[in-house]
Amino acid sequence: MDFWGTVRVLRRRWYIALPAVLLTGVLALYVYITVPTRYESSGVLVLTSPAAGGRYSEKTKPEDVVKVNPLLQFDGSLTTTAQILTQVLGDPKTAAELAGKGSTATYTANTGPVGGPLLFISTEADSAEAAEGLVGKVLDKTVAELASQQKALNAPEQTFITAQILVKPTTASAKIGGKVRYVGAATVVLLLLTIASTFAADSILLKAKRRKEGAAPSEKDAAAPPPTPPVRPQPQPQGNGAPPPHRPPNQGIPNAHQKTVIIPAPKPPDPAWPTKDD
Repeated sequence: MDFWGTVRVLRRRWYIALPAVLLTGVLALYVYITVPTRYESSGVLVLTSPAAGGRYSEKTKPEDVVKVNPLLQFDGSLTTTAQILTQVLGDPKTAAELAGKGSTATYTANTGPVGGPLLFISTEADSAEAAEGLVGKVLDKTVAELASQQKALNAPEQTFITAQILVKPTTASAKIGGKVRYVGAATVVLLLLTIASTFAADSILLKAKRRKEGAAPSEKDAAAPPPTPPVRPQPQPQGNGAPPPHRPPNQGIPNAHQKTVIIPAPKPPDPAWPTKDD
């Protein structure tokens, strides 16, 4: 059925479609209210090399060590270290430890599209306070894990890579995109059900109407008396009052196209010829 056909059906059965549409709106509002609002917060870390570089000797005096700007030493080792930290933070046990058992809060840690020594932390939670607090926990865990990894490798403390917080936990903002998607999906499904129910009701009502119209003439015919047979008219008398002459029944006169076959009668036997009995 085309679009205008659908509109005609909905218009004809408006008393079914209109309550269904109102019910759809109520259910969509209910979905929007019941789906919890998620809040998002984020933070950024940067890894830097020590000012004296990655080598250290106890024989070298501190004043003799060549010092450089740590921000000028972003080499591939820092990128590798950042990737190691993202793997550690992505461990499910670490995530359960930071978010809390049974919590719906989640976080992600990645090096971003550039893939440099930057570490981007993003969290989602059911409240703004939980989202911001989780960002702080992940940042602190990253700094502690970086130091722990370097100590486990017996690296000199003077050569430790440090993590600087570039962006502190941002003010959590509400994310309504998920709620809007839920509401949109529920609305589409309910509207489809509304159209389907309207068409089903229209089909049932039309069939009931046809059945009722077909049964009404049958009841009328059953209640009416049976028709009387036609009366054959009586033969009219002749002018003198005498009845019309009696016509003999049809003797089976053959039609013109039929042939009359005459079978001759058998002839008597000739006495001059001997018979079988003789």
